[in-house]
Amino acid sequence: MENIMLTNDNRPSNYVIFGLVFEDRQIFKETVKCILGDELNDKTYAVSEKEDKMGSPVYNRIRFDVYAEDDKIYSLDMQNGYVGEMIRNRLVYYSCRAIGRQDVKNFEYDKLKNCVVTFIFEKHSYKSKRFMTNIYMAYEDNGKMEKYSDLLNVVEVNLGRYEKTDNIELNILCEFLRIQKNDHLDQFNKNHSGNEFGKMLYDKYMKVAFDKERIERVSNMQLYQAKTQVKYLSENDVKFIWEQSREEIIKEMLIYGDTIEKISKIMHMPEEKIREIEEEL
Repeated sequence: MENIMLTNDNRPSNYVIFGLVFEDRQIFKETVKCILGDELNDKTYAVSEKEDKMGSPVYNRIRFDVYAEDDKIYSLDMQNGYVGEMIRNRLVYYSCRAIGRQDVKNFEYDKLKNCVVTFIFEKHSYKSKRFMTNIYMAYEDNGKMEKYSDLLNVVEVNLGRYEKTDNIELNILCEFLRIQKNDHLDQFNKNHSGNEFGKMLYDKYMKVAFDKERIERVSNMQLYQAKTQVKYLSENDVKFIWEQSREEIIKEMLIYGDTIEKISKIMHMPEEKIREIEEEL
């Protein structure tokens, strides 16, 4: 490994580096296993955000940090922790896109892949009091809630509520995701270098962190700039950033060839405003 000192000043943001670490197929497989208990096969592939936006993992123009396909479709997204209730609406919206992107031919809805959307929060999401929450579609039967379908599984992992569990790999994952300073990183390596998963995470982190050229390109992506700012802003500021992000997505959809009418319905924006954006292009 290149003999460079990684310091708090040059260590990349967790939100930038997250997708670049977890695009590693083996790391992704181990992460899914310790969070969900699912064993992914060797044909699984995982993809994170790339420098080229058109190569990013997009479900109907909605971006996740990392997604993978196996017998199910999985996605991981690292979140600062948004203020207000909007985060739950966002999570549901992303989840619906994950299902809606799939093609259905000849009414074969039974062949739709189950989707698992996992949001990992630096602290915790809106009003959450649990470390981990699994959310399914359910129905009420005589006052009791029964699972309706496995087609969608939403998972919230709230690092601010984390306490050690009986799952060693899950503990290692959470400690890795909670790294905020250089001495945290050093301590993580000391504690877990003897564990295969811990060593895998640390080695990948260091490899990515020293790829300065790629880190710089990814850091400059509008998506990550917005994520980095969000935790310091008010809810109105967050909404303003979302509006800026929405315009960038609309520009990509126009370049991709989507019609103004279709974009208006998907992005909930008047056609006149979309025409203005189109003129800017």
